[in-house]
Amino acid sequence: MSEYLKKFFFKKEPQELRYNEEDPLKLTEEFKFYHNKLKFRIELNQLQYLFQDYMKVPLQAAGIRDTYLKLEYTDKYYMVIFTDMNTIKNANQIIEENMDVSIEKGCYYLRTTPTYMLLLAKDYDGIDTGITMMREILDQVLHDYFRQQEFDEFIKVQPFTLQDCASYF
Repeated sequence: MSEYLKKFFFKKEPQELRYNEEDPLKLTEEFKFYHNKLKFRIELNQLQYLFQDYMKVPLQAAGIRDTYLKLEYTDKYYMVIFTDMNTIKNANQIIEENMDVSIEKGCYYLRTTPTYMLLLAKDYDGIDTGITMMREILDQVLHDYFRQQEFDEFIKVQPFTLQDCASYF
């Protein structure tokens, strides 16, 4: 069994980062970047192209169905949930599990569990900066996976919780 990256390195250290003692997130070909607003859809291209660079196939980005997500959550947050189709059906539960987090404007919350990677923000600046952080983390994970060349194993992401703000705050 291959090892996976258990610590990330950043150009700018986040304000708060905690690694969680859970099983890793195991990526499959069924994962997509689900989002709740078209306003920042184009920013997801950097995540899609990251996978294209490594895997030669871009991952899809799709809107979260209204039936999977309460309107009050869409009104309150900009969000990206990186998961598979079965897990996204529980979008309301995912958000409810993370409702106790305080997120200021210009800031974001990023969490990885064994089933999803969640990015929450209150505004465009926060989601844009958070997507850049997601890219930085996923780039390290993919780089490490291809360095090991154990292609019969899943690509795994160490579970963590991270909070930070756009650099100008």
